Amino acid sequence: MRAKGILPTFHECPYCHGKKIGRIRRGLYKCYQCRKEWSRRRGSKLEKYRVTLQKVLLAVKLFELETSVRKASHQLGLAYNTTYTLYDLIRKTILHLTTNNNRFSGEIEVDESYFGGRRKGKRGRGAPNKIPVFGILERGGKVRVEVVDDVKGDTLLNLSLKKVKRGSLVYTDKFRSYDGLVSYGFKHERIDHGLKFANGKVYINGIEGFWSFAKDRLMKYHGVDPEKFPLYLKELEFRYNYRNSDLFDVVMRQLKM
Repeated sequence: MRAKGILPTFHECPYCHGKKIGRIRRGLYKCYQCRKEWSRRRGSKLEKYRVTLQKVLLAVKLFELETSVRKASHQLGLAYNTTYTLYDLIRKTILHLTTNNNRFSGEIEVDESYFGGRRKGKRGRGAPNKIPVFGILERGGKVRVEVVDDVKGDTLLNLSLKKVKRGSLVYTDKFRSYDGLVSYGFKHERIDHGLKFANGKVYINGIEGFWSFAKDRLMKYHGVDPEKFPLYLKELEFRYNYRNSDLFDVVMRQLKM
């Protein structure tokens, strides 16, 4: 069964550390020294959930397939809120894979984009009611994205310092917030969208491809609570970085941790 390993194996009592333990009924253990009982889910990420392992497995599969919560709740035979909570658990579980502190190096593409509902009026930089997101892509590697308060030079340059090694070659557009990259110790090449889209290696097609990838998928949600948006954004970062992997297996490995 693929769920094997999600739940811990008990060799002693978690309360008194006694060795005289046994299963008294399905899913429940007992210590014959201190007389305490506990669930086999104790200490696992599923400890607080009263959903069968089979349904957890199916929920992970439906999440991998980008099935909506409403459709998944029907297929699982669970209430909408229960299914939503399971999806939320999965998103928080894979968040661990997006918090790597290793800094990117080599050839890097940097850009910022804006997320939010479709509204009339100004779009792009400075548009009201939009959430600014900063993105960094390591060519031949992964992407990292983060919600930011603003796209001022200090904000973007400080994030670049945290996530990219000095000496790396950074490609950006001509936005003035990137003016200080060289003084921060980076090599810097700019692309001018008004003149040409790509000039040899001077392009940011990779990070712009991620923006399209992310926005296409967010459209399916028909709106995301702004408070939850950072979690959904990290899910999209995860899906993009592991798009050539078996997402089911990746999520299952994280649930076992």
